[in-house]
Amino acid sequence: MLRLVCAAFFVLAGCVTGVDRAPRPTDTVFNVLQNGGYVLVMRHANSPSGQKAALGLSAGCTLGEGRGLDALGFYQARGLGEVLRDHDVPIQKAYTSPMCRSWDTAALAAAGAPVEMSHAQVSTDPTEIAAFKAKVTQELDGASGNIILASHSNIAPLYGATKRDSEDEVPSGVIYVIDPSDWRVYARIDLINAPGQPSVAVE
Repeated sequence: MLRLVCAAFFVLAGCVTGVDRAPRPTDTVFNVLQNGGYVLVMRHANSPSGQKAALGLSAGCTLGEGRGLDALGFYQARGLGEVLRDHDVPIQKAYTSPMCRSWDTAALAAAGAPVEMSHAQVSTDPTEIAAFKAKVTQELDGASGNIILASHSNIAPLYGATKRDSEDEVPSGVIYVIDPSDWRVYARIDLINAPGQPSVAVE
């Protein structure tokens, strides 16, 4: 059963998903994550093109021309990390693309957990993707933590991220909780522009 989570943070309150969902306590999903064993797939946080003062904070990352995280992006990435930390969700490690907008997102969301660059997070080669999925699944076997994959709008769907009908692409500021047994979405955690505690809708 597909479960979707909404964490209310930025503009709209609640989740609009196209179907009715009865609200559940936030702990319904976060308690599962506390046990570890899931993949948290993310597109990098907000990073509009054409920035005049783009910057990357992670040592070794590649700064795309005009494409670092902007102020909202840093807020989103930090907010995701705070949501996970506030709910005692353990992060084992994070894998990221080499681009600064992805690496900075991973570092802030992982909140101190190790971050490692992986070419698989920019690759569309099916063989490389399958091998990397197998690697991550093996690393999660018996683990008490979760693994973050931070990449881009064309890569995150290759690891289970799905957009809603109202979305043109996988959005920024979202965590897709993926079950590595079948690489399908178990839950979706959104940062939505409104203050308040996370609210949960489950299908």
